[in-house]
Amino acid sequence: MSKKNRVEEEPRNARFEYRVWGKHRKAEKLLRKLASEETRHDFEDCYLLIDDPTLNAKVRGNTLKIKQLVAEDKGFERWVAQKHLSSDTAPTPFDVMFDELELEQLQCDAPYDLAEAVDELDPDLGVRAVFVSKHRHRYRIGNLRAEVTEIEMVDTDEVLWTLAIEGDDLNELVALRKLLGLRDEPNTPIHQAIDPE
Repeated sequence: MSKKNRVEEEPRNARFEYRVWGKHRKAEKLLRKLASEETRHDFEDCYLLIDDPTLNAKVRGNTLKIKQLVAEDKGFERWVAQKHLSSDTAPTPFDVMFDELELEQLQCDAPYDLAEAVDELDPDLGVRAVFVSKHRHRYRIGNLRAEVTEIEMVDTDEVLWTLAIEGDDLNELVALRKLLGLRDEPNTPIHQAIDPE
């Protein structure tokens, strides 16, 4: 199947993304200047890492969110994202992880310790769980979104910085990347950057 046909058959909720690592002060300053809207968010996430780099899974609150890489073009990656509240909708091996982690308990008021549940995962699943705290600034630039995020690795206290731009219009994204001076930076998704292996 050609790349063109593959893109045409992708779900409508697929978005192009470009993510760089480190502090990019000039690009951050320009994002603030260009943005029509800016918001701040703090998150606690547990990434469930497996050996397939095309699948990016995390637990946030009571939801398992899985992103799948479906295309690459001009240095951008196109990901489709789905949220799962049931193992019936999650793809393998995350359906098994959903059940083993008893994630449905996160939807009720019973006390629940996700870190403890992760420790009890079957080692044969080959999952590496990484807990992070995120402090994110999100920007709206026309139809595009951008973010600057500080990520603290809970187990090691290491702090990483990442800047990302995303949207549906590849030409607009390419132009924004050039304007931000990031054209030659490698594009690395979060789950690969934080993988201890």
